[in-house]
This record gives sequence, C-alpha cells and structure tokens, in this order.
Amino acid sequence: MKKFSYFLLAAAMTFGFAACSNEDNAGSPTVDPTTEGQVIIKEINVGGSVNASTGKGAYGGCKAIILYNNGGKAVTLSNFGIAFCAPMNANVENKNLIDGKLYFEAEGWIPALQGLWYYPGSVTIEPYTDLVIALTSAIDHTQTTDGALLFDLSNADMACYDTKVYNNASQYEAPTKVAESKWLKGFKYSTANAWPVSILCPALYIFSAPSTVTLSEWLADEAKAAFVNGASSGVANKAAKIPLEWVVDGVELFQTTTVAKSTKRLPTSIDAGYGLYQNGKCYSAYRNVDEKATVNLGDNINKLVYNYDQGVEGTTDPSGIDAAASIKNGAKIVYMDTNNSTNDFHLRKAWSLK
Repeated sequence: MKKFSYFLLAAAMTFGFAACSNEDNAGSPTVDPTTEGQVIIKEINVGGSVNASTGKGAYGGCKAIILYNNGGKAVTLSNFGIAFCAPMNANVENKNLIDGKLYFEAEGWIPALQGLWYYPGSVTIEPYTDLVIALTSAIDHTQTTDGALLFDLSNADMACYDTKVYNNASQYEAPTKVAESKWLKGFKYSTANAWPVSILCPALYIFSAPSTVTLSEWLADEAKAAFVNGASSGVANKAAKIPLEWVVDGVELFQTTTVAKSTKRLPTSIDAGYGLYQNGKCYSAYRNVDEKATVNLGDNINKLVYNYDQGVEGTTDPSGIDAAASIKNGAKIVYMDTNNSTNDFHLRKAWSLK
C-alpha cells in the first residue's frame, strides 16, 4: 500500500511516552512518537449483508472505509479523493495488462473508473486515530429492517453525500449527524445513480492533489480522462487519469472464491500483493497489527489485548493482538504497512467499530 508521509501542517500534539517494552532493548522504543504522520487505509467494508429478515438477497446500503494516522504527528489531509481502479472486478479479463504490465503505470497515472468522491477542504487526523468515511448513508444501519449484521455510520467523521451526482435514495439517505461541511462531493462519467464500487473485490485507493489544483475543474477537463480496459469509447470504461504521485495509499482485494482467475489492477508500487474479500456477510478487509512496533510504543505493553478471534475464511491477524479491544483499553496501535496487502490485511467477521 503506497503511502506518502505528510509534514505537520497544524500544531502537533505532544505525547509523553514512557519507555516500556518486553524486548531486550527495553527503554528504547522502536516507534518514535515524533515521527511524521502516515495516512493509511485501515479498514474497508463494502460487501453488504444477507437480508436479516428473509435470509436472501443482500443489504448493500452500508459501506464505509477507515483511514488511519499510523504515525506520531498529526496529519492534515487536504484536497483528497477516494477512487477505484479498472477493471471494476479482478476476476474479469484485464485488458490494461500488456505483456504482463499495467500500461498506465508506465505513463504515470492510475484510473479512477467511472467516477470518484473528493473533498476540496482539509481534515486533520491526530496520531494513531481514525477518520471514518461513510461511502453510503451516514445513518445508524442497525435500526433498519435488515440491520442485524450492520453497523452504525451516523457518527462517521465524513460522508459521501452529493445527490446532484449520485441520487439513489436507498444508498444515500441524508446524514443524520455528519455536518454538511464534512460531506464529500461526487464526480461521475457514467449514468449510474450510485458510486459503483465493487462489492466483490474492490481495488480502492485514496489520493491527495496539490493545493494549486481545483479538483472540480481538473476532473471536468477531458484531457485528464481516458478510456481503459481496451475500450475507445463508452462511459463504463471512462476514467480520470489520477497522477501516481498523488496516491496516498491503496488496497487490492480479490474475492475468496475467484482468486485463481484474478489479476492485479493496482500497480505494484501502490500494492505489491492482494488481500481477500467476500461479500454478503458484512466482512471487513482489516489491516494487521505491527506487533513489535505496537508493543514498543509508549506504555502499550500493559494495555494490549491478545487472543484475537475475529478472523474468518482461514485468515487472521498473525500478531494475535485484538486491535479494536486494545484501543478501547487505551493502547495506540501501529499497523503493518509493507506495501503488500497479502501481508498487511486479513478478513474480519464484522466492522471493527461495531
């Protein structure tokens, strides 16, 4: 998962970390709390759930992503967007691969297929904290008819909500608590009434454009668009050409049942591997804990909860640390970030903030 470090653009919070470690170098933490902040994708949940009342069909209106500051200084993320690569699903013919290589990588860009969400303002993420973004309705989905397996997005930090662009009422109910100033704007090439992110095997990424770029104008420029997947026309294959240097992080996911038929969509410079995903069960793709770094951060050693049991489909967090339980216990988590989702992610049986 490619990432760029951001220098502190607002006053950093100062933490007094006590030296505490179960390593031989106790007193010399491996994680320096003064290191730059690093924005990563921590969790993706877009697959929906089985209809709780009938046991059939699926409820797809509860989708979200969590960004995370994996470093010791506050990060101000500005002029950023959320997009997915092409083709939409990994298990279809990938005509972007030419002689085994993604042609757009050599040209210095990555597709934002059919459309994207973007935020022209800025938000600050404090060290070792989340930024929760509702990709669909920012409401309490547990209170819906089919909400038994779902989760509450009413308290999200930000919401994708722009009914002038995406007006599917079943996907985009008005946010109940997220302020309008924290709504992302939509942009699309297609006629879809909802952002068509794959619920089977998304290849999601986040990007941050320079402050000199006005994203609404940049996206409207036809010179910044291209047809992908071997096509020369058609809105289904039209994409924005996002410069690779804008990419902050990305995660490639393959459906558990179609791995053998799947091919890479994200360049290896962004993600050298792939994680696993499965729709219809409210599963999350969840980032593994960097055990050594986490154990050696401040006074974490007395706050970490082990015996993690939320992994599914034969996957788990190899650290054994229950990150969500440890955070509730006051720990600060450092997550794995090797630029390879095979190492960095596992399938979790439920949304971590549920």
